[in-house]
Amino acid sequence: MVDSNYRAPGIVHRKLLNPLLGKLAGRGVLPGGTVVLVVPGRVSGRLRTVPLTPFAGAGGRFLISPRGETDWVRNLRAAGGHAALRAGTTERIRATELSHDAAVPVLQSYLRELGRMAKVFFDDLTPDSSAAEIAAVAHRYPVFVLAGDGSAP
Repeated sequence: MVDSNYRAPGIVHRKLLNPLLGKLAGRGVLPGGTVVLVVPGRVSGRLRTVPLTPFAGAGGRFLISPRGETDWVRNLRAAGGHAALRAGTTERIRATELSHDAAVPVLQSYLRELGRMAKVFFDDLTPDSSAAEIAAVAHRYPVFVLAGDGSAP
């Protein structure tokens, strides 16, 4: 995938951490709210899974992609936001992508919640980044607000 708004995960994340976290999160074993996003692939239509931790704050529940235009982001868009979150049980959701302007306060809250860990996920933002600084790069970080849906992923 060639995209200036995409930061590929390292081999340790791709080959070791994501598969392990995915198995544990899917069974509801991991603390901290980590879940498995289940969404149809945009090309194959086969269900794709990825471990993610929804952010609960800023007045809602959100999926945020610090890596940018990832496959899960593209798949979720292609599925019209219909997906499921699995953590022992399956919750069907509808994810609506926020505009860049609407994403700014969510990203700001998320960065503050992450604290010092923000530098692990974001190259150009910190917990102290101003709204203007976040707005300047918000296009790099897709943000989806989540709602229960009831339809199949």
